[in-house]
Amino acid sequence: MVRPTLGVAICALDEQRALPRLLERLKRGESDDRADAIVVADGGSRDRTVELARDAGARVLVCERGRGTQLAAAARQLETDVLVFLHADCVPAPGALARLREAFEEHELAVAAFAQRVEAPGLFYRLVERAANVRVRGFGLVYGDSGLVVRRELYEQVGGFRPLVLFEDVEFSRRLRRVARARLVANAELVVSARRWQREGALRATLRNWMLMAAFLAGADPARLVRRYPPHSEPSP
Repeated sequence: MVRPTLGVAICALDEQRALPRLLERLKRGESDDRADAIVVADGGSRDRTVELARDAGARVLVCERGRGTQLAAAARQLETDVLVFLHADCVPAPGALARLREAFEEHELAVAAFAQRVEAPGLFYRLVERAANVRVRGFGLVYGDSGLVVRRELYEQVGGFRPLVLFEDVEFSRRLRRVARARLVANAELVVSARRWQREGALRATLRNWMLMAAFLAGADPARLVRRYPPHSEPSP
């Protein structure tokens, strides 16, 4: 079989602290464990995010703020066989991209997710990981913090990301599920920052997210909900 190419789309906003680590990882390692193309869609950062991304060799787009808009813009610039959508604070573990590439090559996958690993000790975070992996295995839903991976043809077939400022991953994943079942690539880990839980408080952040998700699924406008959802990025010094 032909080795599939992997292109990574990253949406960013004031991510000068988190983004360099991700970009370094995507360009490091054996050829099968590196991204073939990287596009960073910046939503108007006021820090050095754009400069650092360009210095790292990524293609950078500066576009209207909003995760759905940013990810769609990045995807339009990628011509690879497989599209990998990542948050700036989520880093594939060593070997993860190679295993993901192998899974798409050998099993002809259409949609997949990494196995989530939160970068913090404690039972709460192990439960978060398990819940994310069960969501993929049991319900075929892949959210942004699990790394949504999809063949470019299927991405285009279902219409790509819609210009939502919040829950763009949920809406897109639900559309994908109608035509293809997502698979968890269990040996490909995605290391997820615990910064939001640690900054806001684990219980508070989780309950808030559940409430916002319930409101979105009930039909609430994401543009209103996002007012109650602080940015992921950490304030720059």
